[in-house]
Amino acid sequence: MARETADALFVDEHARYTITEVVTMTGIDPADLTVLVECGVLVPDDATAAQWSFAAWSVDVARRARRLRDEFALDDAHAVAIVVRFEQRVRELERQLDVLRARSGVR
Repeated sequence: MARETADALFVDEHARYTITEVVTMTGIDPADLTVLVECGVLVPDDATAAQWSFAAWSVDVARRARRLRDEFALDDAHAVAIVVRFEQRVRELERQLDVLRARSGVR
């Protein structure tokens, strides 16, 4: 756990990271990273480039994907992508709910 916390301190939100850097920082397999891109979970800066680069938020998504894969013992990268997409959707719905609650004054 301490390693993950330390890694988070070094992520520059404006930096771009190569596949190799994302794999090193997150522990996700390169093949799984490719599946996450194919499924739209991660978006490289230029999908047609010979070497993909990713924004800093992609490191966080890849870390969550690896954690979810491990927590649910998923052995299929496509299943991981589905779980990550569900998690992203739940987070978005929670944000929308918070906004609606704030507007209505309901806690």
